[in-house]
Amino acid sequence: MAIIYLRGTAERSEAVHPILMKSKRSFELQNPSNAHDYGLEVVMLKFHEFMGAITKEGISIAEKSREIVKNKIRNVLGDKINSYSKEELSIIERVVHATADEEYAKLIYFKDNAVEEGVKAIKENKPIVVDINMIKAGIRYNNTYCFINDRKTYELAQKEQITRAVASIRIAKDLIDDGIVVIGNAPTALLEVIRMINEENIKPRVVIGVPVGFVQASESKELLRKTDVPSITTIGPKGGTPVAVSIINGIIAMSRDERV
Repeated sequence: MAIIYLRGTAERSEAVHPILMKSKRSFELQNPSNAHDYGLEVVMLKFHEFMGAITKEGISIAEKSREIVKNKIRNVLGDKINSYSKEELSIIERVVHATADEEYAKLIYFKDNAVEEGVKAIKENKPIVVDINMIKAGIRYNNTYCFINDRKTYELAQKEQITRAVASIRIAKDLIDDGIVVIGNAPTALLEVIRMINEENIKPRVVIGVPVGFVQASESKELLRKTDVPSITTIGPKGGTPVAVSIINGIIAMSRDERV
Protein backbone atom coordinates (compact mmCIF):
# COMPACT_ATOMS: atom_id res chain seq x y z
CA MET A 1 0.00 0.00 0.00
CA ALA A 2 1.43 3.39 -0.96
CA ILE A 3 1.83 6.08 1.64
CA ILE A 4 0.90 9.55 0.51
CA TYR A 5 0.88 12.98 2.05
CA LEU A 6 -2.45 14.73 1.66
CA ARG A 7 -3.49 18.31 2.18
CA GLY A 8 -7.06 19.33 2.92
CA THR A 9 -10.02 17.96 4.82
CA ALA A 10 -11.95 14.79 4.12
CA GLU A 11 -15.70 14.99 4.61
CA ARG A 12 -15.95 11.23 4.19
CA SER A 13 -13.54 10.28 6.95
CA GLU A 14 -14.07 6.55 6.46
CA ALA A 15 -12.07 6.80 3.25
CA VAL A 16 -8.81 7.56 5.04
CA HIS A 17 -6.98 6.13 8.02
CA PRO A 18 -4.31 7.86 10.14
CA ILE A 19 -0.89 6.26 9.83
CA LEU A 20 1.99 6.36 12.25
CA MET A 21 3.01 9.93 11.48
CA LYS A 22 3.18 12.94 13.77
CA SER A 23 1.44 15.12 11.22
CA LYS A 24 -2.33 14.99 11.55
CA ARG A 25 -2.56 15.74 7.84
CA SER A 26 -0.91 12.48 6.79
CA PHE A 27 -3.20 9.68 5.74
CA GLU A 28 -3.18 6.25 4.18
CA LEU A 29 -5.57 6.01 1.22
CA GLN A 30 -6.58 2.73 -0.39
CA ASN A 31 -6.77 4.32 -3.84
CA PRO A 32 -4.68 7.52 -4.24
CA SER A 33 -6.38 8.28 -7.57
CA ASN A 34 -9.59 9.00 -5.65
CA ALA A 35 -7.98 11.63 -3.41
CA HIS A 36 -9.65 14.56 -5.16
CA ASP A 37 -13.06 12.94 -4.67
CA TYR A 38 -12.63 13.55 -0.95
CA GLY A 39 -11.34 17.11 -1.14
CA LEU A 40 -7.72 16.03 -0.75
CA GLU A 41 -4.66 17.11 -2.67
CA VAL A 42 -1.83 14.64 -3.15
CA VAL A 43 1.36 16.44 -2.13
CA MET A 44 3.97 13.70 -2.26
CA LEU A 45 4.04 9.96 -2.91
CA LYS A 46 6.21 7.96 -0.55
CA PHE A 47 7.54 4.43 -0.45
CA HIS A 48 5.79 1.36 0.89
CA GLU A 49 6.06 1.21 4.64
CA PHE A 50 8.49 -1.44 5.83
CA MET A 51 8.86 -2.19 9.53
CA GLY A 52 8.14 1.44 10.39
CA ALA A 53 10.29 2.94 7.62
CA ILE A 54 8.68 5.30 5.11
CA THR A 55 11.66 7.02 3.47
CA LYS A 56 14.26 5.62 1.09
CA GLU A 57 17.00 5.91 3.71
CA GLY A 58 14.79 4.39 6.40
CA ILE A 59 13.85 1.46 4.20
CA SER A 60 17.52 0.88 3.35
CA ILE A 61 18.39 0.69 7.06
CA ALA A 62 15.42 -1.57 7.77
CA GLU A 63 16.35 -3.94 4.95
CA LYS A 64 19.95 -4.18 6.18
CA SER A 65 18.66 -4.90 9.69
CA ARG A 66 16.25 -7.49 8.35
CA GLU A 67 19.02 -9.33 6.52
CA ILE A 68 21.03 -9.49 9.75
CA VAL A 69 17.95 -10.78 11.57
CA LYS A 70 17.33 -13.45 8.92
CA ASN A 71 20.89 -14.72 9.24
CA LYS A 72 20.62 -14.90 13.02
CA ILE A 73 17.34 -16.81 12.77
CA ARG A 74 18.87 -19.28 10.32
CA ASN A 75 21.77 -19.83 12.71
CA VAL A 76 19.41 -20.49 15.62
CA LEU A 77 16.90 -22.72 13.83
CA GLY A 78 19.16 -24.58 11.41
CA ASP A 79 17.20 -27.16 9.41
CA LYS A 80 14.14 -26.58 11.61
CA ILE A 81 13.55 -23.34 9.71
CA ASN A 82 11.87 -25.40 6.98
CA SER A 83 9.08 -26.39 9.38
CA TYR A 84 7.78 -22.81 9.52
CA SER A 85 5.55 -21.13 6.97
CA LYS A 86 6.64 -17.92 5.26
CA GLU A 87 4.13 -16.01 7.38
CA GLU A 88 5.36 -17.54 10.63
CA LEU A 89 8.97 -16.71 9.78
CA SER A 90 7.90 -13.14 9.09
CA ILE A 91 6.44 -12.93 12.60
CA ILE A 92 9.63 -14.37 14.10
CA GLU A 93 11.68 -11.82 12.16
CA ARG A 94 9.61 -8.97 13.56
CA VAL A 95 10.02 -10.17 17.13
CA VAL A 96 13.78 -10.68 16.81
CA HIS A 97 14.06 -7.27 15.16
CA ALA A 98 12.07 -5.59 17.96
CA THR A 99 13.94 -7.28 20.81
CA ALA A 100 17.45 -7.74 19.34
CA ASP A 101 17.24 -11.24 20.81
CA GLU A 102 17.57 -14.11 18.35
CA GLU A 103 16.66 -16.64 21.05
CA TYR A 104 13.03 -15.83 20.29
CA ALA A 105 13.43 -17.78 17.06
CA LYS A 106 13.22 -20.98 19.10
CA LEU A 107 10.82 -19.67 21.75
CA ILE A 108 7.85 -18.59 19.63
CA TYR A 109 5.22 -21.32 19.33
CA PHE A 110 2.47 -21.24 16.70
CA LYS A 111 -0.61 -23.39 17.27
CA ASP A 112 -3.45 -24.30 14.90
CA ASN A 113 -2.64 -21.91 12.03
CA ALA A 114 -2.81 -18.93 14.38
CA VAL A 115 -1.29 -16.46 11.92
CA GLU A 116 -3.74 -17.38 9.17
CA GLU A 117 -6.67 -17.21 11.59
CA GLY A 118 -5.49 -13.83 12.84
CA VAL A 119 -5.27 -12.44 9.31
CA LYS A 120 -8.81 -13.63 8.57
CA ALA A 121 -10.11 -12.05 11.78
CA ILE A 122 -8.47 -8.70 11.04
CA LYS A 123 -9.91 -8.70 7.52
CA GLU A 124 -13.33 -9.18 9.13
CA ASN A 125 -12.61 -6.19 11.42
CA LYS A 126 -12.85 -8.28 14.58
CA PRO A 127 -11.99 -6.42 17.80
CA ILE A 128 -8.65 -6.76 19.55
CA VAL A 129 -8.61 -6.81 23.36
CA VAL A 130 -5.29 -6.15 25.12
CA ASP A 131 -4.14 -6.22 28.73
CA ILE A 132 -2.41 -2.82 29.03
CA ASN A 133 -2.56 0.54 27.30
CA MET A 134 1.09 0.41 26.24
CA ILE A 135 0.22 -2.47 23.92
CA LYS A 136 -2.88 -0.67 22.66
CA ALA A 137 -0.78 2.39 21.82
CA GLY A 138 1.53 0.31 19.62
CA ILE A 139 -1.13 -1.49 17.59
CA ARG A 140 -1.90 -0.15 14.11
CA TYR A 141 -5.59 -0.98 14.19
CA ASN A 142 -8.49 1.21 15.30
CA ASN A 143 -10.76 -1.54 16.62
CA THR A 144 -8.57 -2.16 19.69
CA TYR A 145 -9.68 -2.07 23.32
CA CYS A 146 -8.07 -1.95 26.75
CA PHE A 147 -10.13 -1.67 29.93
CA ILE A 148 -7.35 -1.73 32.53
CA ASN A 149 -8.07 1.88 33.56
CA ASP A 150 -11.82 1.77 33.05
CA ARG A 151 -13.96 2.82 36.03
CA LYS A 152 -15.90 -0.44 35.82
CA THR A 153 -12.62 -2.35 36.08
CA TYR A 154 -11.73 -0.64 39.35
CA GLU A 155 -15.20 -1.27 40.73
CA LEU A 156 -15.24 -4.95 39.78
CA ALA A 157 -11.72 -5.52 41.10
CA GLN A 158 -12.67 -4.01 44.46
CA LYS A 159 -15.96 -5.87 44.65
CA GLU A 160 -14.57 -9.29 43.73
CA GLN A 161 -11.11 -8.75 45.24
CA ILE A 162 -9.41 -9.70 41.99
CA THR A 163 -6.64 -8.03 40.03
CA ARG A 164 -7.49 -5.20 37.66
CA ALA A 165 -6.06 -7.33 34.85
CA VAL A 166 -8.62 -10.06 35.53
CA ALA A 167 -11.44 -7.54 35.94
CA SER A 168 -10.59 -5.84 32.65
CA ILE A 169 -10.80 -9.17 30.82
CA ARG A 170 -14.18 -9.96 32.36
CA ILE A 171 -15.51 -6.59 31.24
CA ALA A 172 -14.30 -7.33 27.70
CA LYS A 173 -15.98 -10.75 27.58
CA ASP A 174 -18.32 -9.96 24.68
CA LEU A 175 -15.47 -8.52 22.61
CA ILE A 176 -13.22 -11.49 23.33
CA ASP A 177 -15.75 -14.02 22.06
CA ASP A 178 -14.96 -14.34 18.33
CA GLY A 179 -12.37 -11.59 18.69
CA ILE A 180 -8.60 -11.38 19.10
CA VAL A 181 -6.80 -11.27 22.44
CA VAL A 182 -3.28 -9.89 22.93
CA ILE A 183 -1.68 -10.37 26.35
CA GLY A 184 1.90 -9.18 26.82
CA ASN A 185 2.28 -8.39 30.49
CA ALA A 186 -0.30 -9.81 32.90
CA PRO A 187 -0.34 -13.60 33.36
CA THR A 188 -3.53 -13.25 35.43
CA ALA A 189 -5.25 -11.70 32.40
CA LEU A 190 -4.22 -14.66 30.25
CA LEU A 191 -5.35 -17.11 32.92
CA GLU A 192 -8.76 -15.42 32.95
CA VAL A 193 -9.02 -15.75 29.17
CA ILE A 194 -8.19 -19.46 29.53
CA ARG A 195 -10.83 -19.85 32.25
CA MET A 196 -13.43 -18.26 29.96
CA ILE A 197 -12.46 -20.62 27.16
CA ASN A 198 -12.67 -23.71 29.36
CA GLU A 199 -15.62 -22.82 31.59
CA GLU A 200 -17.79 -20.36 29.66
CA ASN A 201 -17.31 -21.59 26.09
CA ILE A 202 -15.86 -18.23 25.03
CA LYS A 203 -13.99 -18.76 21.76
CA PRO A 204 -11.54 -16.10 20.61
CA ARG A 205 -10.44 -16.35 17.01
CA VAL A 206 -6.82 -16.23 18.12
CA VAL A 207 -4.95 -15.49 21.35
CA ILE A 208 -1.48 -13.96 21.38
CA GLY A 209 -0.29 -14.87 24.85
CA VAL A 210 3.21 -13.64 25.64
CA PRO A 211 3.17 -12.33 29.23
CA VAL A 212 6.63 -11.74 30.67
CA GLY A 213 7.88 -12.60 34.14
CA PHE A 214 8.65 -15.30 36.67
CA VAL A 215 5.27 -15.60 38.38
CA GLN A 216 2.69 -17.59 36.39
CA ALA A 217 3.93 -16.34 33.01
CA SER A 218 5.35 -19.65 31.78
CA GLU A 219 2.51 -21.63 33.34
CA SER A 220 -0.23 -19.48 31.80
CA LYS A 221 1.25 -19.87 28.33
CA GLU A 222 1.51 -23.62 28.73
CA LEU A 223 -2.16 -23.77 29.72
CA LEU A 224 -3.11 -21.68 26.68
CA ARG A 225 -1.34 -24.14 24.39
CA LYS A 226 -3.54 -26.90 25.81
CA THR A 227 -6.78 -25.19 24.73
CA ASP A 228 -8.41 -25.69 21.33
CA VAL A 229 -7.98 -22.01 20.40
CA PRO A 230 -5.37 -20.93 17.82
CA SER A 231 -2.57 -19.19 19.65
CA ILE A 232 0.90 -17.69 19.47
CA THR A 233 2.96 -17.98 22.64
CA THR A 234 6.53 -17.88 23.88
CA ILE A 235 8.02 -20.80 25.75
CA GLY A 236 9.34 -19.82 29.17
CA PRO A 237 9.27 -16.48 31.01
CA LYS A 238 10.25 -14.21 28.12
CA GLY A 239 7.72 -11.99 26.36
CA GLY A 240 6.37 -8.52 27.00
CA THR A 241 5.01 -5.51 25.16
CA PRO A 242 7.52 -5.39 22.25
CA VAL A 243 6.90 -9.06 21.51
CA ALA A 244 3.12 -8.76 21.67
CA VAL A 245 3.01 -5.63 19.51
CA SER A 246 5.42 -7.08 16.95
CA ILE A 247 3.29 -10.18 16.53
CA ILE A 248 -0.08 -8.49 16.17
CA ASN A 249 1.25 -5.73 13.90
CA GLY A 250 2.78 -8.39 11.68
CA ILE A 251 -0.61 -10.06 11.37
CA ILE A 252 -2.27 -6.71 10.67
CA ALA A 253 0.28 -5.94 7.96
CA MET A 254 -0.42 -9.30 6.30
CA SER A 255 -4.15 -8.60 6.35
CA ARG A 256 -3.49 -5.38 4.41
CA ASP A 257 -1.10 -7.06 1.98
CA GLU A 258 1.67 -4.77 3.18
CA ARG A 259 5.28 -5.73 2.90
CA VAL A 260 6.07 -7.78 6.01
